[in-house]
This record gives sequence, structure tokens and C-alpha cells, in this order.
Amino acid sequence: MHSDEEIRPNDLARIIKKEKPPGAEKLKDIEPTPRNYKKFMGEVRRPGLPRGIAWGIAGIVVLFVAGSVVSYYVVRAGIKQSVAAQIGTLQQGVADLQDLDPQSAAQEFAALSSSTAPGAGNLLGIFSFLFRGGSQAMASFGDLTQQLTQLAGEVNALQAGVFDFASGKQGSGFTDQLTALRDTLAAIDTDSSQLSTAATSLGSGSAPGGGNFYLPFKTQIEGAKSFLDAFIPWLADPAPHHVLVMLQNTSEMRPGGGFLGSYADVTIANGSIQNIAVHDIADVDAAFKPNIIPPVPLQLENARFRPADANWFFDFPTSASETINYFERSGLYASTTFDGVIAVTPKVVSDLLSVTGPVTVSSTTFTADNLVTQVQAIVQKGQAAPASATYPKAVLGALSQAIFTQLASSTDAEKQELLAMALDWIAKKDVMVYAANPAFENFAAGYGAAGDIYQLPQNFNGEYLAIADADINSDKSELYVAQKVAFDAQINADGTITDTLSIVRTHNGNQSKSWWYETTSQDYLQVFVPDGSSLVTESGGIVKNMPAPLNYAKQGYSTDPLVAAIASSTQSLFIYPAVTAHEEDGREVFATWARVAKGKSTEIDLNYTHRVFLPPAVGVQYQFVFDKQPGSVRSYDFTVDAPLGYVFAGNGLPTYEYTSDDPPGRLIVDLTLQKL
Repeated sequence: MHSDEEIRPNDLARIIKKEKPPGAEKLKDIEPTPRNYKKFMGEVRRPGLPRGIAWGIAGIVVLFVAGSVVSYYVVRAGIKQSVAAQIGTLQQGVADLQDLDPQSAAQEFAALSSSTAPGAGNLLGIFSFLFRGGSQAMASFGDLTQQLTQLAGEVNALQAGVFDFASGKQGSGFTDQLTALRDTLAAIDTDSSQLSTAATSLGSGSAPGGGNFYLPFKTQIEGAKSFLDAFIPWLADPAPHHVLVMLQNTSEMRPGGGFLGSYADVTIANGSIQNIAVHDIADVDAAFKPNIIPPVPLQLENARFRPADANWFFDFPTSASETINYFERSGLYASTTFDGVIAVTPKVVSDLLSVTGPVTVSSTTFTADNLVTQVQAIVQKGQAAPASATYPKAVLGALSQAIFTQLASSTDAEKQELLAMALDWIAKKDVMVYAANPAFENFAAGYGAAGDIYQLPQNFNGEYLAIADADINSDKSELYVAQKVAFDAQINADGTITDTLSIVRTHNGNQSKSWWYETTSQDYLQVFVPDGSSLVTESGGIVKNMPAPLNYAKQGYSTDPLVAAIASSTQSLFIYPAVTAHEEDGREVFATWARVAKGKSTEIDLNYTHRVFLPPAVGVQYQFVFDKQPGSVRSYDFTVDAPLGYVFAGNGLPTYEYTSDDPPGRLIVDLTLQKL
């Protein structure tokens, strides 16, 4: 068939002349055109639409296509908002679990389950086909919420199990609960991995922080599962495991917390606590035979280094491992291996008494307010009696047993209150955990329970501060010493920071009727600052000359590697004779002595400077990090000043200020410079 353009009018004329078909005479007047040729050959077309109508239809098609595209992106935006809402609910549920509130978490996850159920009519379900991997993401998300709902229920059951475990009522049941929890975590890990992969097709704006939400979530799940993989066999082992509980007396401070006046040896086997034996530290000290040179400041009080003094180091993992080492070298525990250490301050026991109410032991009533003074009074009375007459620390064992007996019958509301307290204890360093097993230790560190000193990154750009007291020959007077700390860090245009630290110590022992609280306070004060810091001025500290109590070399005393490392780096600052400087845990440490009698106050001032990695510029971030000494009670006023012409982006001011009487165990503040 020829096209209209190929048909010549002469073809039609020739056909009419030569072939003369029937009716040809009637064709003689037909104009020989291409269209008439097609009609003659039987190729007749339908009538075409008017041009206006054709253009109208084309316009409708274009509008439909364009509208579909616009609708797609509108729906996609709506779905992204829906996804963001779902992720927000998921995050809130996870946060509730982290806060040990499984009931609230279960409600959040139940809402997710209903909104993602098949046939729910929600945007995610209706339009999941619009996204590559959308159906897979929906399935993974739905399964994930079901697993999280189950996890919330298991955590809720586990909370009750913890109280039974602590009171010695648990066994294989507690282990079974942990096993079920681990299996659920494994399922959640699988679902979150699948969801993370599928969610990438929704774009980075689909959730707060984009797909980055899944990374910390997945890391937490994997960390918890790894911990349980190691912990469950350890707990279920029929062979006994020993955990050392350090009962730190904050009335007599040491760098790693309160003085280790008492401790508990906790034996665990077959998934339950088999025994809790509370002892005076004098028991293990008396059986400790090695002669070891103590740190120089301690030589004012003791001629040799003992288990009681081993928490001399600000970094708790260091103090805990050192304490285990010294305990296992004592004849009392020559055949015992301690798998870990838990350190607790008196605040923990006081908080427990605030829940149980007053507890009476041996005609003495203990409350949250009088715990420390009552225990100390009993101990002081017992120590004054003949050695065979009494064992004063026995009251601690009886008190702990009485408290746990009452806690076992706590209401659900009281248990929830206690669990909230437990999180606060960890955050404030009132409870610290050390484990010889790396999986256990990493888990504790991941949840801020390790009490470790902050590891400054390479090329740290900012300020670090920690203050550690050690009461030497001060009896228990620290309980009545109030401290106010004022600290200012001025960022300078030349890339240095000038620091001003003031510590006011007021001895209120004159308000007590007990002589052990009235004793003059002698404090070995250490200030941990960034490495490379230089002291500019000092006032208030005192010079204390301490000749060695023994000729250690002649007596054949050995050295402790950790103590020797500090001693080897210690230097006297001749311009400021009251101050020494040494290296510890990658920090410069300025140390001095503070002395204050009852009813008096003293002030120690240090001014120092150090250089930071980056000089001031728009967008440069500085970090202020503060590590609190476990068990310490001080009021703090921290300020950081921006260089001239700059303000901090967070508050739009040239000064950042933080004040608190009860800060967390670790405070980290990020400050970004911007032009005034």
C-alpha cells in the first residue's frame, strides 16, 4: 500500500480509462486525488475528529500523566511523614525500654502493630507498592514491632525476677527468662537489619536522622545479645562464682570513691545467689602479707599498701582490678577468684530505705536520713570494745538481709520506683561495675556503669576537668565538709584556654556531737586537667613534708607498678611549692593539700592554661567534659567564655554556664562558635 504522498493522480485516471469497471461512466467526473484513489480501491477511513477535540483529548492525557506524577510525589511525601511518625513511635518505645519502663514501651509497640497490620487502611499499607522494597520494609517493620512487644513483656517479667534473684529465690527460672530475652533480641536484630536495608529506598528524609536511627539501635541490640551469650552460661554454671561488692564509705574519701571500710563476698551458682558474706576490710588486710610501698600521700597514714587502700586510682576499672589483685593475694582469699566488682555508695542503701521505710535491726532503727550516722556510731562503739566482744560490721549484713526481705514483697509501683533509682545510681556513679570478662565489661561501659575516666580523643579540642579528694588521717569528717566549686574556661584568640578553678571547703563538724566528725580535715586534692597544661598561679594549698615512715629499700618492700608509674612522673613545682604535678590516665594532675578545722573554711585557687587543637573560627566546636568523683558531694558552677567577637551557637551568648548540686557522673557539653 502506498502512502497518500506516493499515490499519483494519473494512476486513478489510468485505472478509470483501461479497466472501466461497472459504474465507470459515473466516475468520469471524479477528481483524480490520492484520497479518491483509496476510496476507489476500497480503502475507506473513518472520519477524523475535529482538530479542537483532538487537542482537548491530548490535554486531558497530559493532565492525567502530570497529575499522576504530582500525586505520586504528594503520596510519597505523605508516606515519608507517616514513616517518620512510625519511627518516632518506635524510638519512644525503645527509649521507654532503656528507662526500664516496659509498660509504656508495650503501649507504643502495640500502637505500631495496629497501624501496620494488613487491611488497616493506613498510608504505609496502601501505598507500599510505590517504593522499591516497600512491601519488604512493611513486613519487616510489622514483625519488628511484634518482637519488640514481646521484648517489653519479657523485660517486665525480668524486672520481677531481678528482685527474686537478689533475695535468693531464683534459680533456673531467672536463667530461662534471660534466655528467652536473648532469643527475642536475636529476632529483633534480624528484623532491624532487613528494615534498615529496605528503608534506604525511602530516602534519608523518611526518618529522624535518616537511616542513621537503625545503627545505634542495632548496636545496642547486638551488644545486649553478646552480653547475654556470655552471661547466661556464667550465671547457670554450677561452679561457684564470686563477686566483690565494695561498700564505700563516703565519709572518708578516696580517689576511686569512698574508703573501702566494708565489703561483701557474693557467691553465685546455678542461676541464683548462694551466699552473701559481709566483712570488715580489716579481715582481709590482716591476712595480707606482702609488704608494698604505698603512694606517698598515704604514707602519712599507713606504712604499707593494703587491700583497703587499693581504690586509690580515679579510673574505677583500674581501682577495681587493683582491689581484686590485692584481695586474691590475701590469705583470706588465696583459693578464690573474683569475677567482678560492684561498688556502691551509702546513697544506694539510703534510697532503698526510702522505699521500704524504717528498718529495725538489733534494736536500732535505720532510716534513709540516719543510715550513715547510725552505722558509724555502731562501728565506733564496737571498735572501742574488746576485740572478742563484738563484730561491729555484722550490722551491715543483718541490715542488708532485712532490706532485701522487705523489697521482695514490694508493690509493682515500688519496684518501678526502684528501677528508676537504679538508672540514677548508674548515671551518678553511685553504682559502678567492673568485670574481668571483656564482654561483661564492655556491656557495663556501654551503659555508663563502668566508672571509667573519659578517653579524650586524639587532637582533643576542648576542656577537661575532674576533682578527686583523699581524706588522710581525718577520721570521718568528710561527711561534714561542704564544697563549692567555681570553674571558668576562657577561650582565647590565640588558640589557648585560660582556666580559673576555685574550691571552697567549709568544715561544719562543729554541728556534730561525735568526735569522729569533728576531726580536722586533711585532704589530698587532685585536679585532673588536659595533658600539657601549665600552672600559672596557685593559692590556698599547704606544703606537707612527709618523710618516709620506713626505709623501704632496707626493709625489702616491693613496688606496685601503678603506684610506681605515678611516682616516677611526679614533679615538684618550685615556683609553687604547695603543688606537685604528675601524669595519670593521659592527664596532667595538679595535686596539693587542703587543711580545714571544724567551723572554718579554706579556699584553694588554681589558674592554668593549655593549648587546644584548633584556634577560634566560625563553626569550630569545643567540648567541655567533666568527670565526677564517685560519692563526692559538691556544688558546681561551670562557665565557658567564647573569644572576643564570638558567641556560642546553642544559646547565642558569649558565655555558657552550668550550675548543679547533683551533676551526672559525666557531663559533656558541645559548644560551637559563631560570629557575634
